[in-house]
Amino acid sequence: PAAAAFGAAGGARGGPRAAVGDLPSIGSAAHAQRRCKPCAFTHKDGCQSGFDCKFCHLCPPGEKKQRKKERKEIRRAVKGARQGESHGVGAVVPPAPLIQ
Repeated sequence: PAAAAFGAAGGARGGPRAAVGDLPSIGSAAHAQRRCKPCAFTHKDGCQSGFDCKFCHLCPPGEKKQRKKERKEIRRAVKGARQGESHGVGAVVPPAPLIQ
């Protein structure tokens, strides 16, 4: 149930601190800007930290894994660009203009 998702440490809603923007956890504050860090436990067994959790309880299931994948792809692209520069090859070549 929904109460289990917030753990036994005082649920996010209905607790005395729920008035703080009505967020399920402290870590959810930057969710709208996508600057939060997803909580790995919210959608599994429920987060034991509840409102005091420093991680976001608003992110959908799988978000933590998706962001990790995105970071890996970015690192790979940056590494490839750096290797291209060290070999005297331009990292990014703009596309040729379209002739109409």
